[in-house]
Amino acid sequence: MPSPDFEKDAILAAQPALCSQTRAVKFQDVDAAGTIYFARTFEYFSDAYLALLLQAGLDVPGMLARREMAAPLVHAEADYLSPLFFGDQVVVEVVFAQLGTSSTRFAYRVLKGDGTPAAIGQTHHVWIDSKSFKSCAMPPALRSYLESKPGVRVP
Repeated sequence: MPSPDFEKDAILAAQPALCSQTRAVKFQDVDAAGTIYFARTFEYFSDAYLALLLQAGLDVPGMLARREMAAPLVHAEADYLSPLFFGDQVVVEVVFAQLGTSSTRFAYRVLKGDGTPAAIGQTHHVWIDSKSFKSCAMPPALRSYLESKPGVRVP
């Protein structure tokens, strides 16, 4: 299992975000305790990740439909720092990226409307050829886009 590469304090302090989305916590996002169901946080991360890929110019729906390539998760983690409730307005941000040859790791944070951190997390993806399921190089457009941004690590 990969070890985490992004420190909590760095995720919380990162500026500027690579990608940012504002959303409301929906009724279906909360559990019987009235707080966000833990898995929904990963959906929030995933939505921000997809927005970043689209922002970088990738035709993700087309890539998947043509079975060209994909980037499945190999590791995901989250820390929950403050509860979220139905109706809360939040900002979900991708704040860091680490680029490998065929992998990418991203760090995220979820902030409440008043800026209070609600969650942080990381996902690690490996780029694969969708037909053979063998690892492959990340799309050049994504690499180029990310290399031009602050907060991106290239070994």
